[in-house]
Formats: sequence, C-alpha cells, structure tokens
Amino acid sequence: MRYIFRLPDVGEGIHEAEIVSYEVKIGDLVKADQTIVKIETDKAVVTLPAPATGKVLEIPHKPGDTVHVGE
Repeated sequence: MRYIFRLPDVGEGIHEAEIVSYEVKIGDLVKADQTIVKIETDKAVVTLPAPATGKVLEIPHKPGDTVHVGE
C-alpha cells in the first residue's frame, strides 16, 4: 500500500515550514519513526519521522522549498 507523507501540524500555529534537508533518498528503505526530513519553522529546526515502514518512491520538494501543512 502506498503512503503519502504530508507535512504534519507541528504545533504553535505553524502553517508552513522550509525543507532544510532530507535524511533519505529515493529508493531507501525506511522504518517507522526513522528520521526522514529536517524542517525549519519560524521557531525552530525540527526532525520529522517516517510514519510507516516502507520504501521511498518520490521526494517532491527540494531543500529550500516552503511547504504548507497538509501538503
């Protein structure tokens, strides 16, 4: 089953975040809770974990891109 990772609400009224870096690349196998991306909000740099175990098939945004919650 394919799982689409969307930017979660990281709290405190944050509506968007900038992609700082990816800790994975296309083709990597990841485990649930493994760090996959670092984002920066107007308050802090945050690491986000994989919500499920699987294989990375696509990375639609690049470091430096601004992504909205739910995107």
